[in-house]
Amino acid sequence: MDSFNRILIIGAGIGGLALAQSLKRANIPFTVFERDDRLDSRLQGYRLKIAGPMQARVRELLTDEAWAKFKDVLAASAEGEMTLSATSGSIIASRRDRLRPGTPLPWTVDRGMFRTAMMTGIEDSVLFSKQFVRYELEDHCVKAVFADGSVERGLLLVGADGIRSVVRKQLLPEYRFADTGSCCIYGKTYITPELSERFPALRMRWFTAILDSTPVLQSIIFGERPFSMIVEPVLFNRNSEQSDLPKDYIYWGLIFSRDAIPLDDAALDEALRSQPAQITLDMTSEWHSSTRSLCELQEQSLASGMRVYTASPNMEEWAPSSRVTLLGDAIHTMSPAGGVGAMAALHDSATLAEIIHKDGVSESSIGNYETRMRDFSNVCIQRSFRGGGRLLNTPAFENCSLVDV
Repeated sequence: MDSFNRILIIGAGIGGLALAQSLKRANIPFTVFERDDRLDSRLQGYRLKIAGPMQARVRELLTDEAWAKFKDVLAASAEGEMTLSATSGSIIASRRDRLRPGTPLPWTVDRGMFRTAMMTGIEDSVLFSKQFVRYELEDHCVKAVFADGSVERGLLLVGADGIRSVVRKQLLPEYRFADTGSCCIYGKTYITPELSERFPALRMRWFTAILDSTPVLQSIIFGERPFSMIVEPVLFNRNSEQSDLPKDYIYWGLIFSRDAIPLDDAALDEALRSQPAQITLDMTSEWHSSTRSLCELQEQSLASGMRVYTASPNMEEWAPSSRVTLLGDAIHTMSPAGGVGAMAALHDSATLAEIIHKDGVSESSIGNYETRMRDFSNVCIQRSFRGGGRLLNTPAFENCSLVDV
């Protein structure tokens, strides 16, 4: 299916689908190519928060049909924060946020339901089981080559294919991320009577950080190796017309130093891949029954572990291409400690679609997009480093090792 004026989007994650929706809204032809065989075949995290000016941008991104679907899948939001002691279960701090008059609450949305909403109206333009291999530049277009032997041509190729982006590795072969020395395991614990008894409703009000500090002698001998769990309830509106809403659940992410697990890199990667739920149980063995209940009662098949990598908080410029660009984690992955990675991807999508609609596709317009993308993502990455410093004692970027991912 060749249409040389199309935008070819590699990856049907948050950023890729948001770009597709915005192009659909502007009547710009596109096709999305996703390597997985269906939308929900891999775990990709759970809860997202959308706040501030990004709310208006999300509305501008989505077609009316997708917007209606999106509103139906929004979960409840409450503005406040709590800090708990991991080992005693006691409340260290709790405070409701004081929003300025007229400031809307952030939106809380399940990542999977968000992606499903963004598929609305573009189903025929999203192709699954399409593993991207490489691109080739031709006189008036770019050619995408796939593992099944097929080729597709378009005006612009957008790599929205995540942290291990094949597009990035070809476009910017010397580009490196930094290893923060941290790991994260995401999980989901359904809200059941047993969980409600062990982890009371008071602790399910809003965003909560569960802190586990390093004992004194261990900190002297081995250095500070704290770890933390970030927790938030996802409570759906059962009065909506949406019939396929998931069960209410607690979203959580256990963030810890890689030194907390005495394995070499290869063994650590395998453990994070194959037994993330067991790692959480091992690491929280000394926690109070209330806080540990999140791990003990988790849906173990839904746990997902990974090393935490980050782009530079001062991304260097590169020569723009009129045929290939990148967005989201493909170019500016960041620590989850800042809670803004998905917001950066949505910003990229809105900005790129706006520029294509206004200025077309050229070296100049893509360069303008990439400048704006870097400026915004630098701020987000800096925020993630501040969060990592507070939760994990993460080293400064210049003290992290650069790695190929």
